Amino acid sequence: MNTLTDMISYFGIGNRASLAVTHHGTGYFAVTPKAPYDPSLSTAEQTRQLLDKADLRLAEIGSVKSKLLFVAIILPDMSDYAEMNGVWDEWVGGITPPARACFSAGLASPDLKVEMIMVCATD
Repeated sequence: MNTLTDMISYFGIGNRASLAVTHHGTGYFAVTPKAPYDPSLSTAEQTRQLLDKADLRLAEIGSVKSKLLFVAIILPDMSDYAEMNGVWDEWVGGITPPARACFSAGLASPDLKVEMIMVCATD
C-alpha cells in the first residue's frame, strides 16, 4: 500500500528545509548563487552561478531545463531586471521557456542579488 510519504522524494534534507522535493512527477526547489554570496559579483554573474546550480539540481531530481514548468524570479532591486534577463535569455535559448514571474522582494542576505523558485516535470 502506498502512502502519501511513499510518493514524495526529498533531496538534501536539512534541519530547516530540503534542497528539493518531488511528488508525482513534479519537482520543486529554490536556488541561489554559489554560497557564500559574493557581493562584488554583478547580478549577471550571480545569475550565471544560480543557473549553473539549477542545472545540477534539475539533474539530481531527474529533470532538465526543458522540463521547467514555472519559475519565480526574485530580485531585491528591479533595476537589475535587464541584466538578469540577458543571462536568463541565453540560458533558455533553444528550449521552449517555462511560465515565469519576476518580482522584487527583500532576500535573506544583503549580498544576494537574485533567487529563483523552480517547478519542473521529473522522470
